Amino acid sequence: MKLKTLILLVLAIPFVIFSCKIFKDKTNTPEFVSQVFLEHIQKLEFEEAKEYSTEETKMMLTFFTNITELVPDSQRIPAQETDVVIHNCIIQGETAQCSYTANGKNQTIDLIKQEGKWLVDMKKENAKPDYFKKEE
Repeated sequence: MKLKTLILLVLAIPFVIFSCKIFKDKTNTPEFVSQVFLEHIQKLEFEEAKEYSTEETKMMLTFFTNITELVPDSQRIPAQETDVVIHNCIIQGETAQCSYTANGKNQTIDLIKQEGKWLVDMKKENAKPDYFKKEE
């Protein structure tokens, strides 16, 4: 009986470790990070979006938060449902560029891999303030 249990454990442990690695890796892809980041942006959830951001992007999100706070609550309308569709991501070493559609517009977003983690890397010259406005 103990031998069967030991054999079962020896076979089960690698399976569990491998399964956890597969699920973990799916959340650390340019596609996943882009999707989650852009959904948070559409919902005006800038603090949540920072989790998927480089330091430069975090500074921009802080700026967006400050600007958004100047808008009266009655005019600040976060998206209830998001319409982000990631089409494809091109990975070149430690960088990636994902094409997506949001608010009826085709756009791209850049990511870099830092310490093994994919992060959105927005540059201020690429930021488009009208992106955050959900078109009716």
